[in-house]
Amino acid sequence: MNLEEYTLKLENCLKRQLEAFKDFYTAEENLKQQIALKNWAELNNEIIYLQQQAEEIDKIEIERNNIYNAMKFCCNDNSSSDFYAFISKYCPEKSVYLNSLYRDLKVSVVKVKALTMRIDAYLSTITSTIAKVFEEAFPMRKGTIYDNKGANKVAIAPPFLLDQQL
Repeated sequence: MNLEEYTLKLENCLKRQLEAFKDFYTAEENLKQQIALKNWAELNNEIIYLQQQAEEIDKIEIERNNIYNAMKFCCNDNSSSDFYAFISKYCPEKSVYLNSLYRDLKVSVVKVKALTMRIDAYLSTITSTIAKVFEEAFPMRKGTIYDNKGANKVAIAPPFLLDQQL
């Protein structure tokens, strides 16, 4: 393969990767909504879909990295220059477009990370709030219950179950 063919493959790969990240972001938005709505069945489906999307993104990332390394090999470039410098040096006619796609990819990654952190913060808040409610409602129950002789004691009341609608 020559450099032009690699450049075309890289362009197509970047476009596919951008689309995959947009789909992943949309699926994460849906996940966030399902958590807020407490729609557990749909939440499970979204998680499965996100896992599939993550695997697809990994495959495309490996492909993009392989194409980029093949381009560097084709140009006998052993330097550790970044993507922008390499593309500007060896693909000047497509450098503006490829660099733009690469920047868009980086922005997509940041957007997905930000949304993931928002979901994580929300879930952490909910979890800690429920733990504090239990601590206030049952301050003495911190784990195993013991009698006054130090032996394990069976609870008098039945176990407290948390309803998913809480």
